[in-house]
Amino acid sequence: MEDMNKIVYVVDDDEIFHFIIKKMLGQQSDHLVVTSFLCAEEALEQLSSTPQPTLPSLIILDMNMQRMNGWDFIEAYRGLKTSLKNTIPIIMCSSSVDVRDMQKVQHTPELMAYITKPLDKNKLKVIEEYL
Repeated sequence: MEDMNKIVYVVDDDEIFHFIIKKMLGQQSDHLVVTSFLCAEEALEQLSSTPQPTLPSLIILDMNMQRMNGWDFIEAYRGLKTSLKNTIPIIMCSSSVDVRDMQKVQHTPELMAYITKPLDKNKLKVIEEYL
């Protein structure tokens, strides 16, 4: 068992969601560091300037945000991921239950899963599969 902390980026413009996910993930593991970003641009900037060993193990990404949404983030991430040592799994999390969004997720290789808000224990299990 490695004693390294795993880092999770939460990219969402809803501060309450950050609070809830930190609480839920924090109850699961002491070796988890949740880093919050209220806008996608900050998360991208952090990804491009972070030393490789401290990259996140997972990104939880909101679909609907101001300025840059989740899809825009993925487009920008595609340009960035060639310079990253590891591919970082991304889980999209949204309040949208639009079938078109879910279909788009299936055709987006960077996305491992799509979960809808609010979070519950089953949705948390999906997140934990990628940690």
